[in-house]
Amino acid sequence: MYDVYVAADVDDSVHIRCDAAALLLPSTALFCGVTAAHLYGVPVPDRDERIHAAVPAGTPTVARIEKLKVHRYAIPAGHRTVLHGRRVVGPERLFLELAAAVPRIDLIVAGDHMLRHRICAREQLNRFLRDCHRRRGVRKARLAMPHLEPRSDSPPETRLRMLIVDANLPRPVANQDVFNDWGVWLARPDLSYPARKIAIEYEGVHHQRDHVQYSHDIERDGRLIDHGWLVIRVDKEGLFRAPRIVVNRVRKALAEHRPT
Repeated sequence: MYDVYVAADVDDSVHIRCDAAALLLPSTALFCGVTAAHLYGVPVPDRDERIHAAVPAGTPTVARIEKLKVHRYAIPAGHRTVLHGRRVVGPERLFLELAAAVPRIDLIVAGDHMLRHRICAREQLNRFLRDCHRRRGVRKARLAMPHLEPRSDSPPETRLRMLIVDANLPRPVANQDVFNDWGVWLARPDLSYPARKIAIEYEGVHHQRDHVQYSHDIERDGRLIDHGWLVIRVDKEGLFRAPRIVVNRVRKALAEHRPT
């Protein structure tokens, strides 16, 4: 970044770039949008490498700097916070800004993560969005709220759940423990239809490469099958390149599987 230098042995990161940008920005600036999401640890697309910062309307012009995007708008005090020493938009405001910046599914992925990791609560988001009027992204954010799931463990799980929901199939339950008739724990499927004894598991690359994890998955599936469950396993190829096959498999299971 212009006129800011860092030692060559320091690893590049959004945190380093934000600290560099802060040296060039007015003291009233704070990080916003996808940049703030990265600082919170919220998963968002990495297509935009610029640092996004906001300054109050009327702030003197900031010199144009490569890979630094400065936004100008009113920032109420209640929409600001400090995160690890860096000024950022609050989490509720962040969700609204992401609604205006990323696709719907990416917004739901971000929302799941924010609820799961208690960056904010559903009630806080609903209250914030209820009080927003004519703000860019607010309708999209409100429509996304019913789809958020605090029990979702990962972005692929969220994407798999929404693939099923968007196909007009019943919404599966996320990460609910399964017990046998004697109260012995069997498994915690990524997604499931408990009443139909259908489990849907997302198998990431680490599930296939880690022998211990792979053995654990096989044993888990065996326990479920032994107790009358149908297990559907989905990998990255199926989720991203053959979603129709995944949906048809779930639809067929719902139509044909009769739990014992």
